[in-house]
Amino acid sequence: MAIKVTGTTVIDNSRVLQNITGANGVYNNFHPASTAITSVIDFSTPFMTLTMSGNVTFTESNKSAGRTAILILNTNSTPFAPTFSANIKWPAGGTAPTWSTYRYWEISFVCWDATIVRAVSAGFSA
Repeated sequence: MAIKVTGTTVIDNSRVLQNITGANGVYNNFHPASTAITSVIDFSTPFMTLTMSGNVTFTESNKSAGRTAILILNTNSTPFAPTFSANIKWPAGGTAPTWSTYRYWEISFVCWDATIVRAVSAGFSA
């Protein structure tokens, strides 16, 4: 349910802040809901999860400069291989991580502009 102030939506149904100017204040316990995905990294969805059941080729949607998203990825015990589009730019020479090194990954994305996305990842075991 969207939250409105004097008829203007300030938090939409996806928990995205909007139409906020000159605001200040204190809030706590404000966290995005986790959304299970299949292959689309949607920058209108700030926190996504995927447990892979096969190899996955990811695409992106709703990119805009400054938008961010986090993907919690479980490559499974097999492990399966994720593939990201050429729009995703990785650190350390631009090479994606060796996904088979760990089963679980936390991947953070930041839209540089409407095309390029910078990504960093941290892998971990159980």
